[in-house]
Amino acid sequence: MRNALTAVIVVVALSLGVGAQEQKRGPSTSEERARAVRIAQDLEARPTDPSLRDDYKWLLVWATEVPDLTVSMCTANMPWKGKYKHSGDLAAVGLAATAAFVIQHPDEGKDAATAGLAAMESMLRVYQKIVEQDPKAHSKEMDEVVEIQKQGKLDEYIRSRWANTCKK
Repeated sequence: MRNALTAVIVVVALSLGVGAQEQKRGPSTSEERARAVRIAQDLEARPTDPSLRDDYKWLLVWATEVPDLTVSMCTANMPWKGKYKHSGDLAAVGLAATAAFVIQHPDEGKDAATAGLAAMESMLRVYQKIVEQDPKAHSKEMDEVVEIQKQGKLDEYIRSRWANTCKK
C-alpha cells in the first residue's frame, strides 16, 4: 500500500475529469456499503497487509464512482512530511475510514471536517499500531498529532486544518 497515496491522487484526478461526463452507475448498494465498512475495519486492523491491496483498490474506485456518497480527502489529514515510509498505508486507512464514517453516519458525514476527524482518529490508531511493531517508523508530525489528541484538542486541530487547507 506504499503507493496508495499516489493511487488516491491519480484516481481522484481521473474521477474529477470524468465527473463532467454522464454518470456511469447507479447508487451504492447495501452490499457495497457493507463491503466498504469491512474493508475499513480490515485496513485498520492490518494496515500493512499486502493481501488487502485488491480490496483497497476496489474501495478507491467505488468511492469515486458511486454518486450517492461523497468521500472527501484532503491533505489536512496527511500531516507527515517527505517520504514517510507508511504514508500510503495511512492514506489508505484515511480514505477507508472516511467512507465508513459517511456510510455509518450519513448526516454527520455530510460535513467533510467531521468525516476527516473520524478518519484521523482511525489513522492515529493505525499509526500507533505501526510504531509499536516498528519503533523506527515514527513520524515527527504524526507524533505531534498524537500529542494533540492526548490534550483533547484533535477536533479543533482538524477543523482548523480543514478550514485552512481544503476546498469545499
